[in-house]
Amino acid sequence: MNVGDGSVVIPSGPVTWIEVPFACTITKVTMLADATGSIVVDIWKSTYAGYPPTDSDSITSLTPPTITSDVKSQDSTLASWITSISAGDILKFSVDSCSVIKKLVMIISVARS
Repeated sequence: MNVGDGSVVIPSGPVTWIEVPFACTITKVTMLADATGSIVVDIWKSTYAGYPPTDSDSITSLTPPTITSDVKSQDSTLASWITSISAGDILKFSVDSCSVIKKLVMIISVARS
């Protein structure tokens, strides 16, 4: 997932949605930024029938994907996350906060179920 246009600091709020076409388990999240800065991105999940997901549907618990004063981060521990995704689930990505970063690539690694 790409976030930001590279010309202004990424604003807070929802940035994109995806439908996951197959059952899987999230195994790792990698974040790569265009500049040293900080960003926190939450991930919300719902079924198609339950769309749209909201903040109460967060799958990241108290450990959302975060870069802190760096250009990258990677998390394969995913402490307290809900990592199980069903075919057809909708994931919504929402920026909680950001400073300096104007472009972000977020890679969600999964193991197909």
